[in-house]
Amino acid sequence: MKDLKWKDEYLVGIPAIDFQHRRIFDCIISIFGGPTDDDKLRAEAGIIKLLGLLQQHFALEESMMLALSYPELEEHIEEHRQFNADVHDLAQKSLRTKSGVSREAIRITHKWLTEHIMTRDRDYAAFFANPAHQSGNLKRGAK
Repeated sequence: MKDLKWKDEYLVGIPAIDFQHRRIFDCIISIFGGPTDDDKLRAEAGIIKLLGLLQQHFALEESMMLALSYPELEEHIEEHRQFNADVHDLAQKSLRTKSGVSREAIRITHKWLTEHIMTRDRDYAAFFANPAHQSGNLKRGAK
């Protein structure tokens, strides 16, 4: 799990979103990044925190997309719903085991998140960057 780290290439250029992405990464790393990979209590607390961070993050992204009439809003929301369901399923499976979160669960979560940021989130960031689509508090740099 050496590649389980934040990289500046994941920045999308919207500070509030970038901040949340970084917090999500930090949470994933805390679940599986320490020397006690089999610490089930730490894993359970990390999963609960991750699910909360994802809920907040998806709500922010979706509200921004809605406010700017992002044309791919419905598809993006569906991806969020599916990922949230997948994380819930992985969490339930992991919490039923003695060792907590599996390497596979973390790998799947990390892979989805990085691919989603590098493709879908970059798409909406480019849309938001167009001055014709900016309004009020959603201008780039606003939190």
